[in-house]
Amino acid sequence: MTIFDLLARAAEAHPEATAVCDREQTIPYGALRRLTEGLAGGLAALGLHRRPRIGLLLPNCPPFIATYLAAARLGGTVIPINVLYRPDEVRYILQDADAEVLVTAEPFRPLVAALRPHLPGLAQVVMVTEGAAQPDEVDFRTLAGHAPPRPVAVSPRDVAVILYTSGTTGRPKGAMLTHRNLLTNVESCYHLFRVGPEDVLVSALPLFHAFAAMVFLLLPLRGGARIQLMERFLPANTLALLDSSGATLFGGVPSMFGLMLQVPPESRPRLDALRICVSGGAPLPPEVWSAFERDFHVALVEGYGLTEASPVVAVNPPDGVRKPGSIGQPLPGVEVKIVDERGRGVPVGTIGELAVRGDNVMKGYLHRPEETAQALRSGWLFTGDLARADADGYLYIAGRKKELIIVGGLNVYPGEVERALVEHPAVLEAAAFGVPDATRGEAVWAAVVLRPGAEATPRELQTFCRDRLADFKVPRGIDLRAELPKNALGKVMRHVISAEVGQRRSRAGE
Repeated sequence: MTIFDLLARAAEAHPEATAVCDREQTIPYGALRRLTEGLAGGLAALGLHRRPRIGLLLPNCPPFIATYLAAARLGGTVIPINVLYRPDEVRYILQDADAEVLVTAEPFRPLVAALRPHLPGLAQVVMVTEGAAQPDEVDFRTLAGHAPPRPVAVSPRDVAVILYTSGTTGRPKGAMLTHRNLLTNVESCYHLFRVGPEDVLVSALPLFHAFAAMVFLLLPLRGGARIQLMERFLPANTLALLDSSGATLFGGVPSMFGLMLQVPPESRPRLDALRICVSGGAPLPPEVWSAFERDFHVALVEGYGLTEASPVVAVNPPDGVRKPGSIGQPLPGVEVKIVDERGRGVPVGTIGELAVRGDNVMKGYLHRPEETAQALRSGWLFTGDLARADADGYLYIAGRKKELIIVGGLNVYPGEVERALVEHPAVLEAAAFGVPDATRGEAVWAAVVLRPGAEATPRELQTFCRDRLADFKVPRGIDLRAELPKNALGKVMRHVISAEVGQRRSRAGE
């Protein structure tokens, strides 16, 4: 099977049932299959390589889903890109992935026009537009009107999706996920959540996110359920849509559930159809978990995953014991172990690094053999996350071995922010780190040392960063310092600066 077969089977079983809808259109399964196959035929007619790599820069919309699956129908690979990324970030991903074609939409036309001279390998740009495509573009609707391509032999071991995830230093890495990786994870989630044709799944999360793509794109296709797309999360509007759509399953990051709790009780609909909510992307505060279940009378389950594991690793069982502060138990077919620095298992209750094994674990990082060898050892994926297990096998994340910052469920890596800051002519060195944030879980903060005699204000440095980084990566605050604390090896001790800033903000009541 391939991930396209999820759509093909659902379309064969109930072609007239609604597959996907947004505020503009409703598409049955049969029509979605025809759209996807026509798009695959159109892409093939562009004369791409035998197994093309297709960049995807779109918000949540039916063309996103059609492109995601059309790449699989062609035996190719799709590369979803965060729509919040700045030009340099998009350029790097398209270059590193060797993308031949980019499917995008009108709002991104200026960005793409600026990038094309620097992307000689990008042969075609497919534009989703209400008007006419420009001479150097291919119209999405025209392309999707082609006949289906000839059947293509695809192995379960072929790479279906490349998702870019950064390290604490260096450029983002492309995690290569095969059809087997994704389908294994789909099957585990399918049996856990028991999704069927009667279900309506609503995600305010962007589908370029690994969590959203699995739970709110591939999983509903597996169950023949309805996908209700949202482009933007607003608490009151989301609650209204959950009510009007008859949503049965909703997912988001913890900050979303906290904001929904702030909607006045008299303005909240009853949500009688909603049977489960799923939280991922960042730790779920126990107080948010208990308040949400109390106020909305629906199960809120926390899970854990990472891009390299397709992504879901563990979930609190929807029908079993849900422990606050825990990420639950491993999915069926997923093995975990907690190890010390030498890779040896640790006793129950002891904190160590979480390692994962299963058919959901990625093939490796694109063009990164050394990083692949470091992450994948003896069949295990070493996550870089610190965790412990209790006597019942429930897992608890204790921290991150990687110095990752999670802003509203989106990953921010210190190295990216630091690289942007040191490009400023006044900056000598910089350290970025996360600080607690009541709304988004964490916020980016930075400490900066200026060059001797140079001048720059925090506001000026933030403006400088906005031209180089997505908004959620721009430091919320910048501290100007005479020096950065370093260890004996000269490595900046981010945790020391983070603790100092945290204490200061706590005293100030921030």
